[in-house]
Amino acid sequence: DPTVVEEAVSTIMRDLPLDPNEPRGWANRRMRSALCSLAALHPRDEPEIMLGVQALCAYHAASACWRIGMNLRQPHGDSTRHITAAATAARTFDSMLRAIERRQAKPLSIPIGRPAPRVWPTTDLEANAREWEDRCGQGETDPEPENASHPLANWTPEAVAFTGELRQRERTEKENEGLDIANTEGILPGGGMFLPEDPTPQQAAYMERRLRLMYKREVGENRRNGIKTKIKIRPIRTGDLIP
Repeated sequence: DPTVVEEAVSTIMRDLPLDPNEPRGWANRRMRSALCSLAALHPRDEPEIMLGVQALCAYHAASACWRIGMNLRQPHGDSTRHITAAATAARTFDSMLRAIERRQAKPLSIPIGRPAPRVWPTTDLEANAREWEDRCGQGETDPEPENASHPLANWTPEAVAFTGELRQRERTEKENEGLDIANTEGILPGGGMFLPEDPTPQQAAYMERRLRLMYKREVGENRRNGIKTKIKIRPIRTGDLIP
């Protein structure tokens, strides 16, 4: 039914994460990509069109949440909920695709007493394709907006270096939270410490924190590499470097 298809396309367009300040060509490409994705699912009837629309909406929701959670601020604090929402939307996208595959694995059934299919008017596919090309080509040569409320980011090498230094400083402050760093002697420039023969309480607390972080990073690295065995707690002696 062309009306169902038109409503499906309208739903996808409403749910696209479009930026009102971006060039028209970018928005047109994103809309065309969404329509091509729906066509790639090869929906055969109205229920499969609905499943396809839900899958595409879940995909765009996941993409938007990934950007908010990972790029707009540090992945901690309230941004973790955006990362969780993105993962949930990604699983929904996978579930919708599986539902379409299960449905398309069987031929369409014809209910008893179903009326004869309607004969829809012939569509000029070449004219439609040319129209979409013209619409998607609009704005390709438009200049970028000058007075946008959210200008596009332009990351210079100096800004990247400053951001990396700021993130390292925040990470160090978080790792040393609660420690008396001002009264802790022997801390190396890189953050490590050689184990003294008679450590002070501040040094003992600092080295305990460093060891915990070291083993935590080791567990994370093993998980990424598929290693599920427990890590070994290695003994330390006077003069050993606590990284």
